[in-house]
Amino acid sequence: MNYQSQKFAVIRAYLTNLVLVLTLLLLPVSFVSAAELNITQNQLPVNLGPYLDYFEDPQRTYTIEQMTSDTIQWQRSTQTIPTMGMSKSAHWFYIVLSGEKMLNEDLVLALDTVVMDRVEFYFVDGDTVIRTSLVGDTIPLSQLDYPYRFPVVPFEIAEEGQYSKIIFRAVSSVGVEIPLTLTTVSLLAESQQSILVFNGALLVMFLFCFGITVILFSYTRDSLFFGIALFFGAGAIFMLTQTGIGRIWFWPESIGANTRISLISATGMIASLCLTGRALQFENRYRDSVNIMLRFLTYSMIPFCLYYLIIPFDQISSDNVIPLMVIGLLAALVVLVMASITAIQGSKAAIYLVTSWVLIILAYSSLLIYKFEIIERSASSSIIGEAFAIAAVVFLLMAVAEFVRTKSDELIEARMETKAKGNFLKNVSREFLTPVHLILANSKRLMAAHSDTLDDPTRQHMATVITQSNHLHNLINDLLEMAELESDSFEAEFELVEMSQFLGDIKNTMSPSIMEKGLQLETEFASANLLVQTDKSRLQHILINIITNAIKFTEKGGILLAYKAIYFQRRLGIEISIEDTGRGMSEEFQQILFSEFSRENEVSEKDPQGTGLGLVIVKRMVEKLGGEITFESQKNAGSRFYIRLPLRVIKD
Repeated sequence: MNYQSQKFAVIRAYLTNLVLVLTLLLLPVSFVSAAELNITQNQLPVNLGPYLDYFEDPQRTYTIEQMTSDTIQWQRSTQTIPTMGMSKSAHWFYIVLSGEKMLNEDLVLALDTVVMDRVEFYFVDGDTVIRTSLVGDTIPLSQLDYPYRFPVVPFEIAEEGQYSKIIFRAVSSVGVEIPLTLTTVSLLAESQQSILVFNGALLVMFLFCFGITVILFSYTRDSLFFGIALFFGAGAIFMLTQTGIGRIWFWPESIGANTRISLISATGMIASLCLTGRALQFENRYRDSVNIMLRFLTYSMIPFCLYYLIIPFDQISSDNVIPLMVIGLLAALVVLVMASITAIQGSKAAIYLVTSWVLIILAYSSLLIYKFEIIERSASSSIIGEAFAIAAVVFLLMAVAEFVRTKSDELIEARMETKAKGNFLKNVSREFLTPVHLILANSKRLMAAHSDTLDDPTRQHMATVITQSNHLHNLINDLLEMAELESDSFEAEFELVEMSQFLGDIKNTMSPSIMEKGLQLETEFASANLLVQTDKSRLQHILINIITNAIKFTEKGGILLAYKAIYFQRRLGIEISIEDTGRGMSEEFQQILFSEFSRENEVSEKDPQGTGLGLVIVKRMVEKLGGEITFESQKNAGSRFYIRLPLRVIKD
């Protein structure tokens, strides 16, 4: 037994030594075969990713001299496109190439990744660097050998039987992916034609959608359109950075601009998601809390934007980029949940919005999964992401169209309700007007007939009845005029009016009231015999209303009625001004002057009371006549109203 044990031990030792010797003999062969790649002309273009060796430099301290030594432990890439994710490290890559019948080919090494801070290529002969080339979006375009939208490096392959050794170093603050291809200039241009057309069409689509939503927001002032417009605007800028088109067109010489602008536009897109979520209308007990969170995220994008704008470029790293990516994903998921709740509650526009948001999240996730090194980047990753983006845009436009249709239906319904309410108001007001008129007339008649026989308390009561009846009579008249202005039946009756005579008649009409108050009414006409096409009776109503207000609130001094010819809305017009020396208006009241039932707060019991509708009616009448009304006022220094009208009305 001892003899057999010793025999087996000798055999085991012999086999172990044999394995070690074979391993040592085969190791150099294995290393050489892994590092060397022989290429023929008909194989171009060749993806070099699977043949790269790599070495991670966490401190970014290694030099090319160290990388050409035998002490570096290179690792073989197992990925078609080596994907290192978000990392602060520098990554070195190594490959040895040889070729057949390609000495006269215009070869290039193409690194199809746009957002790459800096890539340093070293072409080595033995241990000597014979040529270097710098590329990346931190290198000005004028300093590149091939100024293209992504890094392209000219390459001359060694003669047959010799090898070209390439070592390059890549650093990026937003992720390292190495889709390295050996190709020719002509093959590269041919392969990029369809991609450039696709990217250009997608960019035009985003800009078109941005223009549409901006126009919709300018008309509706709806926050949903503002959020979607911001999404398309920021998305178009983000696309310029991710496709390299912006680097070619707008910032070719700016160092680090591509990365900065991509991060700043990303903050705009996240803010747009939050704004869109806040604009959604749904019933849920957590809605207010979610809106508060979205409001906080929206405003938090401002310091993020400023941070990426002013921070030194070399300090932008995964530590301050990853939080923005996580916030963006969180905002998209929250808005997706809110849109889903809105869709469940019956909003058809929200159904399209949910679909769009799912596609946006898928497009965003296709970017994050290799940025976070979850899976390797594939050659189709960018195409898949852009396809999701296109589908998301289509559904987002469908959501906008449905939202516009819904708003249009609501507006038509509201107009019908307004018309019905206006008709009801006119009918009821007319019914009220007759008894009020009778009460007012009989009260005045009774007061005049028996003023000598009435005692003081009764006389005061009768005066109160007359005052309040007169106020009610004016209020009903104003309501009737408001209802008429808002109804579809309102039509101005235009005729030619000679302004000097017309304003002279206004002066004569208002003279008794002016004289009763002890004031002066002056006129100032810059030109005579000026004909204006307008509605005479309604313009008279407008001027009498303004002059009556001026008389009420002016205790001393006078009123100036003037007109002059001007250019109004790019054509000839007239400006009528009414200036008084009254008490003026406070700045607070000026903000609400043309609002319904607005009155000055600082009034005393003896101040004349109005209905608060007179100037509202005046403004709407002026607009119906094709003009505008403005004013200037200062407290205790009087007021001046300007009415501008065209000389000729152009009817649709």
